[in-house]
Amino acid sequence: MKNILMSTAALAGLALVAAAPARADEPALQLGLGGYISGYAVYTDQDDAAASTREFDFRKDTEIHLNGEVALDNGITAGAHMEILADRADGGTMEESYLYLSSSWGRINLGEEDGASYLLQVGAPSADDKVDGIRPDIATISPVNGGYVDYAHDDFGYSNKLTYITPVFNGFQAAASFTPSIEPTSAATNAGFTLGGLAIAGDGPNNGFTPSVLDDEAGEFENGMEIAARYEGSFDAIDLALGAGYSTASTEADAGAGLVGSDDLQTWNVGANIGWGAFGLGAAYVTSNNGIDEDGDTDLWVAGVDYTMGAYKLGLSYLDRQTEGAAEEEVDRWTAGVIYEWGPGMTFRGAVQFQDAENVGGVAGADGDATQVTLGTQLEF
Repeated sequence: MKNILMSTAALAGLALVAAAPARADEPALQLGLGGYISGYAVYTDQDDAAASTREFDFRKDTEIHLNGEVALDNGITAGAHMEILADRADGGTMEESYLYLSSSWGRINLGEEDGASYLLQVGAPSADDKVDGIRPDIATISPVNGGYVDYAHDDFGYSNKLTYITPVFNGFQAAASFTPSIEPTSAATNAGFTLGGLAIAGDGPNNGFTPSVLDDEAGEFENGMEIAARYEGSFDAIDLALGAGYSTASTEADAGAGLVGSDDLQTWNVGANIGWGAFGLGAAYVTSNNGIDEDGDTDLWVAGVDYTMGAYKLGLSYLDRQTEGAAEEEVDRWTAGVIYEWGPGMTFRGAVQFQDAENVGGVAGADGDATQVTLGTQLEF
Protein backbone atom coordinates (compact mmCIF):
# COMPACT_ATOMS: atom_id res chain seq x y z
CA MET A 1 0.00 0.00 0.00
CA LYS A 2 2.87 2.36 0.82
CA ASN A 3 4.38 1.80 -2.65
CA ILE A 4 0.99 2.45 -4.26
CA LEU A 5 0.53 5.69 -2.34
CA MET A 6 4.05 6.85 -3.19
CA SER A 7 3.65 6.13 -6.90
CA THR A 8 0.19 7.72 -7.00
CA ALA A 9 1.51 10.88 -5.37
CA ALA A 10 4.41 11.02 -7.81
CA LEU A 11 2.12 10.61 -10.80
CA ALA A 12 -0.22 13.30 -9.48
CA GLY A 13 2.73 15.66 -9.14
CA LEU A 14 3.84 14.81 -12.66
CA ALA A 15 0.39 15.63 -14.03
CA LEU A 16 0.22 18.95 -12.15
CA VAL A 17 3.63 20.02 -13.43
CA ALA A 18 2.74 19.09 -17.01
CA ALA A 19 -0.49 21.06 -16.71
CA ALA A 20 1.25 24.27 -15.60
CA PRO A 21 -0.08 27.16 -17.70
CA ALA A 22 1.92 28.09 -20.80
CA ARG A 23 1.59 31.07 -23.11
CA ALA A 24 0.38 30.74 -26.67
CA ASP A 25 3.66 32.09 -28.03
CA GLU A 26 5.73 29.28 -26.54
CA PRO A 27 7.76 27.25 -29.09
CA ALA A 28 6.23 24.21 -30.74
CA LEU A 29 7.39 20.66 -30.13
CA GLN A 30 10.80 20.03 -31.70
CA LEU A 31 11.35 16.66 -33.35
CA GLY A 32 14.73 14.95 -33.47
CA LEU A 33 16.15 11.86 -35.19
CA GLY A 34 19.27 9.98 -34.14
CA GLY A 35 20.76 6.56 -33.63
CA TYR A 36 23.61 4.44 -34.91
CA ILE A 37 24.49 1.58 -37.24
CA SER A 38 27.37 -0.82 -36.73
CA GLY A 39 28.61 -3.69 -38.89
CA TYR A 40 31.15 -6.35 -37.97
CA ALA A 41 32.98 -9.29 -39.49
CA VAL A 42 33.35 -11.91 -36.75
CA TYR A 43 35.52 -15.02 -36.57
CA THR A 44 34.92 -17.42 -33.67
CA ASP A 45 36.92 -20.53 -32.80
CA GLN A 46 35.27 -22.43 -29.96
CA ASP A 47 34.54 -25.72 -28.24
CA ASP A 48 30.97 -26.79 -28.90
CA ALA A 49 29.80 -30.16 -27.67
CA ALA A 50 26.21 -29.59 -28.82
CA ALA A 51 26.66 -28.91 -32.53
CA SER A 52 29.02 -27.53 -35.11
CA THR A 53 29.02 -23.73 -35.03
CA ARG A 54 29.78 -21.31 -37.85
CA GLU A 55 33.28 -19.85 -37.59
CA PHE A 56 32.88 -16.74 -39.78
CA ASP A 57 29.87 -14.46 -40.05
CA PHE A 58 28.72 -10.85 -40.40
CA ARG A 59 26.89 -9.15 -37.54
CA LYS A 60 25.03 -5.85 -37.45
CA ASP A 61 23.43 -3.72 -34.75
CA THR A 62 21.21 -0.75 -35.63
CA GLU A 63 19.00 1.57 -33.60
CA ILE A 64 16.84 4.55 -34.58
CA HIS A 65 16.18 7.15 -31.86
CA LEU A 66 13.16 9.43 -32.05
CA ASN A 67 12.79 12.48 -29.81
CA GLY A 68 10.10 15.07 -29.32
CA GLU A 69 10.81 17.94 -26.94
CA VAL A 70 9.56 21.39 -26.06
CA ALA A 71 11.10 23.94 -23.66
CA LEU A 72 8.41 26.04 -21.97
CA ASP A 73 8.77 29.54 -20.58
CA ASN A 74 7.89 28.23 -17.12
CA GLY A 75 11.30 26.48 -17.04
CA ILE A 76 10.00 22.99 -17.74
CA THR A 77 11.18 20.85 -20.64
CA ALA A 78 8.70 18.15 -21.68
CA GLY A 79 9.49 15.40 -24.12
CA ALA A 80 9.26 11.82 -25.30
CA HIS A 81 11.99 9.38 -26.35
CA MET A 82 11.72 6.17 -28.37
CA GLU A 83 14.36 3.69 -29.52
CA ILE A 84 13.65 1.22 -32.32
CA LEU A 85 15.78 -1.86 -33.01
CA ALA A 86 16.09 -1.48 -36.78
CA ASP A 87 17.77 -4.72 -37.90
CA ARG A 88 15.51 -7.09 -39.85
CA ALA A 89 16.19 -9.88 -37.36
CA ASP A 90 14.76 -7.67 -34.60
CA GLY A 91 11.54 -7.07 -36.52
CA GLY A 92 11.51 -3.34 -35.80
CA THR A 93 11.07 -3.94 -32.07
CA MET A 94 10.47 -0.89 -29.88
CA GLU A 95 13.19 -1.11 -27.20
CA GLU A 96 12.51 2.06 -25.23
CA SER A 97 9.49 4.35 -25.09
CA TYR A 98 9.02 6.91 -22.33
CA LEU A 99 8.03 10.48 -21.58
CA TYR A 100 9.98 12.87 -19.39
CA LEU A 101 9.88 16.22 -17.64
CA SER A 102 12.97 18.12 -16.58
CA SER A 103 13.80 21.42 -14.95
CA SER A 104 16.05 22.87 -12.26
CA TRP A 105 14.52 20.35 -9.82
CA GLY A 106 15.79 17.38 -11.84
CA ARG A 107 14.20 14.93 -14.27
CA ILE A 108 11.31 12.46 -14.21
CA ASN A 109 11.06 9.52 -16.65
CA LEU A 110 7.85 7.51 -17.00
CA GLY A 111 7.62 4.48 -19.26
CA GLU A 112 9.80 1.76 -20.76
CA GLU A 113 13.33 2.84 -19.88
CA ASP A 114 16.25 1.59 -17.79
CA GLY A 115 16.10 2.36 -14.09
CA ALA A 116 18.28 4.31 -11.68
CA SER A 117 20.82 1.52 -11.09
CA TYR A 118 21.77 1.32 -14.77
CA LEU A 119 21.46 5.01 -15.64
CA LEU A 120 24.06 6.01 -13.01
CA GLN A 121 26.20 2.86 -13.23
CA VAL A 122 29.96 3.38 -13.70
CA GLY A 123 31.62 0.77 -15.91
CA ALA A 124 35.24 -0.07 -16.61
CA PRO A 125 37.15 1.04 -19.73
CA SER A 126 36.70 -1.41 -22.60
CA ALA A 127 38.54 -2.60 -25.69
CA ASP A 128 35.34 -2.10 -27.74
CA ASP A 129 32.12 -1.39 -25.87
CA LYS A 130 30.17 -3.31 -28.53
CA VAL A 131 32.16 -6.41 -27.56
CA ASP A 132 33.17 -6.06 -23.89
CA GLY A 133 31.21 -3.07 -22.56
CA ILE A 134 28.53 -2.92 -19.87
CA ARG A 135 25.94 -4.21 -22.36
CA PRO A 136 27.73 -5.56 -25.49
CA ASP A 137 25.79 -6.12 -28.72
CA ILE A 138 28.24 -8.18 -30.80
CA ALA A 139 28.57 -11.68 -29.29
CA THR A 140 28.91 -15.08 -30.96
CA ILE A 141 30.24 -17.35 -28.20
CA SER A 142 28.06 -20.41 -27.58
CA PRO A 143 26.31 -20.97 -24.21
CA VAL A 144 28.34 -24.16 -23.71
CA ASN A 145 31.42 -21.89 -23.51
CA GLY A 146 29.85 -19.36 -21.15
CA GLY A 147 27.76 -17.57 -23.79
CA TYR A 148 26.87 -13.88 -23.71
CA VAL A 149 28.19 -11.97 -20.69
CA ASP A 150 27.33 -8.42 -19.64
CA TYR A 151 27.42 -6.59 -16.32
CA ALA A 152 24.57 -4.13 -16.71
CA HIS A 153 22.66 -3.52 -13.46
CA ASP A 154 19.27 -3.67 -15.19
CA ASP A 155 17.29 -6.22 -13.19
CA PHE A 156 13.94 -4.82 -14.35
CA GLY A 157 14.93 -4.20 -17.96
CA TYR A 158 12.57 -1.92 -19.86
CA SER A 159 9.49 -2.71 -17.79
CA ASN A 160 7.32 0.39 -17.23
CA LYS A 161 8.77 2.38 -14.35
CA LEU A 162 8.88 5.81 -12.73
CA THR A 163 12.35 7.30 -12.25
CA TYR A 164 13.46 10.53 -10.60
CA ILE A 165 16.99 11.86 -11.22
CA THR A 166 18.33 14.79 -9.21
CA PRO A 167 20.29 17.69 -10.69
CA VAL A 168 24.07 17.51 -10.36
CA PHE A 169 25.26 19.17 -7.11
CA ASN A 170 29.03 19.70 -6.98
CA GLY A 171 29.54 16.57 -9.07
CA PHE A 172 27.03 14.43 -7.15
CA GLN A 173 23.84 13.01 -8.61
CA ALA A 174 21.27 10.52 -7.28
CA ALA A 175 18.27 8.66 -8.68
CA ALA A 176 15.44 6.37 -7.61
CA SER A 177 13.04 4.13 -9.58
CA PHE A 178 9.85 2.18 -8.92
CA THR A 179 8.69 -0.71 -11.15
CA PRO A 180 5.35 -2.21 -10.03
CA SER A 181 5.13 -5.02 -12.62
CA ILE A 182 8.32 -6.73 -13.73
CA GLU A 183 8.48 -8.63 -17.00
CA PRO A 184 11.08 -11.36 -17.70
CA THR A 185 13.97 -9.86 -19.67
CA SER A 186 15.04 -12.77 -21.89
CA ALA A 187 14.19 -16.24 -23.14
CA ALA A 188 15.28 -19.38 -21.35
CA THR A 189 18.78 -20.73 -21.89
CA ASN A 190 20.31 -24.10 -21.15
CA ALA A 191 21.08 -22.79 -17.65
CA GLY A 192 17.64 -21.39 -16.93
CA PHE A 193 17.33 -17.71 -17.87
CA THR A 194 19.09 -14.42 -17.31
CA LEU A 195 17.93 -11.44 -15.29
CA GLY A 196 19.94 -8.28 -15.43
CA GLY A 197 22.69 -10.07 -17.34
CA LEU A 198 23.54 -12.36 -14.43
CA ALA A 199 23.35 -16.12 -14.82
CA ILE A 200 20.48 -17.75 -12.98
CA ALA A 201 20.11 -21.49 -12.49
CA GLY A 202 16.76 -23.26 -12.28
CA ASP A 203 13.32 -22.05 -13.34
CA GLY A 204 12.41 -18.46 -14.13
CA PRO A 205 9.29 -16.35 -14.53
CA ASN A 206 6.99 -18.38 -16.79
CA ASN A 207 10.10 -20.47 -17.51
CA GLY A 208 11.63 -17.32 -18.97
CA PHE A 209 9.48 -17.29 -22.10
CA THR A 210 6.22 -15.32 -21.99
CA PRO A 211 6.23 -11.92 -20.24
CA SER A 212 3.37 -11.73 -17.76
CA VAL A 213 1.83 -8.97 -15.68
CA LEU A 214 -0.50 -11.32 -13.80
CA ASP A 215 -0.36 -11.03 -10.03
CA ASP A 216 0.74 -13.71 -7.55
CA GLU A 217 2.65 -15.81 -10.11
CA ALA A 218 5.20 -18.18 -8.57
CA GLY A 219 8.74 -17.32 -9.63
CA GLU A 220 7.93 -13.74 -10.61
CA PHE A 221 8.79 -10.46 -8.88
CA GLU A 222 6.92 -7.24 -8.21
CA ASN A 223 7.41 -3.75 -6.76
CA GLY A 224 10.99 -3.29 -7.91
CA MET A 225 12.83 -0.47 -6.14
CA GLU A 226 16.15 1.07 -7.22
CA ILE A 227 18.41 3.72 -5.76
CA ALA A 228 21.74 4.90 -7.16
CA ALA A 229 24.32 7.65 -6.80
CA ARG A 230 27.20 8.90 -8.92
CA TYR A 231 30.03 11.39 -8.51
CA GLU A 232 32.21 12.94 -11.22
CA GLY A 233 34.95 15.46 -10.56
CA SER A 234 38.45 16.60 -11.49
CA PHE A 235 41.42 17.14 -9.20
CA ASP A 236 44.39 18.77 -10.93
CA ALA A 237 45.23 16.27 -13.71
CA ILE A 238 42.99 13.48 -12.34
CA ASP A 239 39.42 12.84 -13.51
CA LEU A 240 37.36 10.69 -11.18
CA ALA A 241 34.01 8.91 -11.56
CA LEU A 242 32.40 6.85 -8.78
CA GLY A 243 29.03 5.11 -8.79
CA ALA A 244 26.91 2.69 -6.79
CA GLY A 245 23.42 1.25 -7.10
CA TYR A 246 21.02 -1.10 -5.31
CA SER A 247 17.86 -2.82 -6.50
CA THR A 248 15.35 -5.09 -4.82
CA ALA A 249 12.01 -6.68 -5.65
CA SER A 250 9.52 -8.83 -3.78
CA THR A 251 8.64 -12.33 -4.92
CA GLU A 252 4.95 -12.57 -5.85
CA ALA A 253 4.61 -16.18 -4.68
CA ASP A 254 7.26 -18.58 -3.40
CA ALA A 255 8.56 -20.72 -6.26
CA GLY A 256 10.09 -23.31 -3.95
CA ALA A 257 13.49 -23.79 -2.32
CA GLY A 258 16.46 -23.23 -4.59
CA LEU A 259 14.44 -21.73 -7.46
CA VAL A 260 14.21 -18.19 -8.80
CA GLY A 261 11.47 -16.49 -6.82
CA SER A 262 12.18 -18.36 -3.60
CA ASP A 263 13.58 -15.15 -2.07
CA ASP A 264 13.33 -11.40 -2.63
CA LEU A 265 15.68 -10.20 -5.37
CA GLN A 266 18.66 -8.07 -4.27
CA THR A 267 21.45 -6.71 -6.49
CA TRP A 268 24.31 -4.27 -5.83
CA ASN A 269 26.85 -2.54 -8.05
CA VAL A 270 29.85 -0.31 -7.44
CA GLY A 271 32.26 1.15 -9.98
CA ALA A 272 35.18 3.56 -10.24
CA ASN A 273 37.06 5.19 -13.11
CA ILE A 274 40.23 7.26 -13.00
CA GLY A 275 41.52 9.31 -15.93
CA TRP A 276 45.03 10.72 -16.01
CA GLY A 277 46.10 12.37 -19.23
CA ALA A 278 45.78 9.81 -22.03
CA PHE A 279 45.30 6.91 -19.59
CA GLY A 280 42.04 5.53 -18.21
CA LEU A 281 41.74 2.88 -15.49
CA GLY A 282 38.63 1.48 -13.87
CA ALA A 283 36.85 -1.44 -12.25
CA ALA A 284 33.28 -2.46 -11.44
CA TYR A 285 31.63 -5.07 -9.24
CA VAL A 286 28.10 -6.50 -9.40
CA THR A 287 26.58 -9.04 -7.03
CA SER A 288 23.07 -10.52 -6.91
CA ASN A 289 21.24 -13.24 -5.02
CA ASN A 290 19.18 -13.72 -8.22
CA GLY A 291 16.06 -14.09 -6.10
CA ILE A 292 17.18 -17.53 -4.89
CA ASP A 293 17.15 -18.42 -1.20
CA GLU A 294 20.22 -20.66 -1.28
CA ASP A 295 23.22 -21.38 -3.53
CA GLY A 296 22.17 -18.89 -6.18
CA ASP A 297 24.44 -15.85 -5.82
CA THR A 298 26.33 -14.36 -8.75
CA ASP A 299 29.46 -12.27 -8.24
CA LEU A 300 30.93 -10.44 -11.23
CA TRP A 301 33.84 -8.06 -11.44
CA VAL A 302 35.54 -6.40 -14.37
CA ALA A 303 38.65 -4.25 -14.74
CA GLY A 304 39.86 -2.29 -17.75
CA VAL A 305 42.47 0.15 -18.98
CA ASP A 306 42.71 2.31 -22.08
CA TYR A 307 45.18 4.69 -23.68
CA THR A 308 44.29 7.43 -26.17
CA MET A 309 46.78 8.77 -28.72
CA GLY A 310 45.24 11.14 -31.22
CA ALA A 311 42.46 9.41 -33.13
CA TYR A 312 43.41 5.99 -31.71
CA LYS A 313 42.33 4.36 -28.46
CA LEU A 314 43.87 1.12 -27.20
CA GLY A 315 41.90 -0.92 -24.66
CA LEU A 316 42.26 -4.00 -22.49
CA SER A 317 39.71 -5.57 -20.13
CA TYR A 318 39.26 -8.62 -17.90
CA LEU A 319 35.98 -10.00 -16.55
CA ASP A 320 35.26 -12.76 -14.04
CA ARG A 321 31.77 -14.12 -13.26
CA GLN A 322 31.02 -16.79 -10.65
CA THR A 323 27.59 -18.27 -9.98
CA GLU A 324 26.73 -20.69 -7.19
CA GLY A 325 25.06 -23.98 -8.00
CA ALA A 326 25.51 -27.72 -7.69
CA ALA A 327 28.98 -26.91 -9.04
CA GLU A 328 30.12 -23.29 -9.12
CA GLU A 329 30.11 -21.90 -12.63
CA GLU A 330 32.95 -19.55 -13.51
CA VAL A 331 33.50 -17.54 -16.70
CA ASP A 332 36.75 -15.65 -17.36
CA ARG A 333 37.03 -13.26 -20.31
CA TRP A 334 39.99 -11.25 -21.65
CA THR A 335 39.59 -8.66 -24.43
CA ALA A 336 42.12 -6.45 -26.22
CA GLY A 337 41.36 -4.04 -29.03
CA VAL A 338 41.78 -0.70 -30.78
CA ILE A 339 39.32 1.99 -31.91
CA TYR A 340 40.15 4.55 -34.62
CA GLU A 341 37.96 7.65 -35.01
CA TRP A 342 38.00 8.46 -38.73
CA GLY A 343 35.35 11.18 -38.58
CA PRO A 344 32.76 12.78 -36.26
CA GLY A 345 30.71 9.90 -34.83
CA MET A 346 32.51 7.40 -37.11
CA THR A 347 34.88 4.70 -35.83
CA PHE A 348 36.74 1.61 -37.01
CA ARG A 349 37.03 -1.09 -34.35
CA GLY A 350 38.99 -4.32 -33.93
CA ALA A 351 39.24 -6.67 -30.95
CA VAL A 352 40.36 -10.13 -29.90
CA GLN A 353 38.47 -11.84 -27.08
CA PHE A 354 39.18 -15.10 -25.24
CA GLN A 355 36.60 -16.68 -22.93
CA ASP A 356 37.04 -19.68 -20.65
CA ALA A 357 34.13 -21.35 -18.83
CA GLU A 358 34.01 -24.02 -16.12
CA ASN A 359 31.03 -25.99 -14.79
CA VAL A 360 28.64 -24.29 -17.21
CA GLY A 361 25.06 -24.34 -15.92
CA GLY A 362 26.28 -25.71 -12.58
CA VAL A 363 27.28 -29.03 -14.18
CA ALA A 364 30.64 -30.31 -12.91
CA GLY A 365 33.11 -30.84 -15.73
CA ALA A 366 31.07 -28.92 -18.33
CA ASP A 367 34.01 -26.79 -19.46
CA GLY A 368 34.75 -24.93 -22.69
CA ASP A 369 36.62 -22.03 -24.20
CA ALA A 370 36.35 -19.76 -27.22
CA THR A 371 38.28 -17.11 -29.12
CA GLN A 372 36.37 -14.33 -30.92
CA VAL A 373 37.96 -11.88 -33.36
CA THR A 374 35.93 -8.83 -34.45
CA LEU A 375 36.55 -6.14 -37.06
CA GLY A 376 33.89 -3.52 -37.65
CA THR A 377 32.78 0.07 -37.94
CA GLN A 378 30.11 2.22 -36.33
CA LEU A 379 28.40 5.40 -37.54
CA GLU A 380 26.40 7.54 -35.14
CA PHE A 381 23.85 10.02 -36.46
